[in-house]
Amino acid sequence: MPALVLPTTSMPGQKPQESGGRLINCFAESLGEAGPNAFKLVRCPGLSPFGTTNEENFRGGIQLGSLIYTAWSGKVSAHTAAGGAGSDLSGALTGSDPVFFARNNRTTPDLVIVSPDSGAFVATASAVSTYPDADVGAPNSVCFLKGYFIFGYGNGAMRASGLNSTAINTLDTATAESRPDTLYRVLARGDTLIAAGSASIEFWGINGEATGFPFSPITTHDRGIVGPYAIGGHEEGFGYGIFFIADDFTVRQLDGYASTKISPPDLDRLIEAVTNKDTLQISVYVTQGHPFVVVQCDDWTWEYDVVLQRWHERQSYNRSGWRGSLLFKGFDHWLCGDAKSGNIYKVDSAAHREAGEPLIAEIETGPQGSFPYGLRINRLDLFVTAAVGIAPGADPIETDPRVSIAISRDLGISWSNEWLREIGPQGSSPNVRVNNLGLVKAKGAKFKIRFSDPVHFALVGGDFEAVPLRN
Repeated sequence: MPALVLPTTSMPGQKPQESGGRLINCFAESLGEAGPNAFKLVRCPGLSPFGTTNEENFRGGIQLGSLIYTAWSGKVSAHTAAGGAGSDLSGALTGSDPVFFARNNRTTPDLVIVSPDSGAFVATASAVSTYPDADVGAPNSVCFLKGYFIFGYGNGAMRASGLNSTAINTLDTATAESRPDTLYRVLARGDTLIAAGSASIEFWGINGEATGFPFSPITTHDRGIVGPYAIGGHEEGFGYGIFFIADDFTVRQLDGYASTKISPPDLDRLIEAVTNKDTLQISVYVTQGHPFVVVQCDDWTWEYDVVLQRWHERQSYNRSGWRGSLLFKGFDHWLCGDAKSGNIYKVDSAAHREAGEPLIAEIETGPQGSFPYGLRINRLDLFVTAAVGIAPGADPIETDPRVSIAISRDLGISWSNEWLREIGPQGSSPNVRVNNLGLVKAKGAKFKIRFSDPVHFALVGGDFEAVPLRN
């Protein structure tokens, strides 16, 4: 009986017939040398409630001291560690585009917010207001490094604040000018200031000068980013490197002052097809020891496991992409905004739903069992973690969970009706098996396994019995 070959990374192909398998809302996890297989496939973490607001259009968030600040269309809200209903700060944060936050090292830190479309603001626990020094001009990004706020401008200029101050001296200015490109972002990584433009990424280091701009250029990488939100990994609490969507429409990881391509061709094509590249975002989070890089736009979401170097796709219920966006670390959780509401959610490995909606894990295999004259598939067995039902849970989705199985006899162009099989109420461990799956042609069959019930799910492997047909 041949083993069922499960994908460990998503490779949907340009056409279904080319697919090497897909992982949607699930990812590979190593089982070690003594495991039944090298990997198991587990469902992505769900989203559980953290906070609510009366606002819409999430624009980003940050934790500062005992509060989380989140930006929305026209407003900033604050939450304590308890979550729940937030309180709106007085004053307006104009615009609706995602924003950038930075804080300094004062005893009572200054919190700066920059909206690329609307300029610079400061926030306190009670109010948001325009930046106190008009010499800041109209920056499109901000970061904090070595005691200074650094502001970036589309024309390539960078301007530093005073040391742990919001005061601006217009002489404390430099220009990222290795290439005549647009400066999209300034960000800090370790001791290095990174100036990311549309055709280059410059690296600057502290220069120790008493006056003038406190950083000097080190070197330049000859790849840029496609838009202001297309770079991430610098966020507090991550620490696994910097990742960006490059101007050649690939996803790359910075490797010193160079970069390495990490995206598969399927994702490259999706990026290239996006009309408005400003809608492309990179976020990061860590769950169960897996550091993930989220690459998304309005129409799709892919995630990259930095440690295992594998990709999977994410789709929320009745959406083509993930509803979570602009993740940030707060109170030891990874938090995100919600495309469907004014709520804040936390990434939660113990949650098997997304904001109360089904979280459907889907595994689509590559072609299995090719033979010159075709095959008759008598049986398929799946090795699913069994007995995961919850006796006092919701009936039947928690008390008697089931997995669905379908077969494609034309390499994914069409699929059979689904077979539903129990994976085990509490204390029970049934065989997960489908008999008499029928005839398939010479190129073999594909299988699709879907699981939506809100209990633990892991697919460790499987095998099938196939009888070759003779001419």
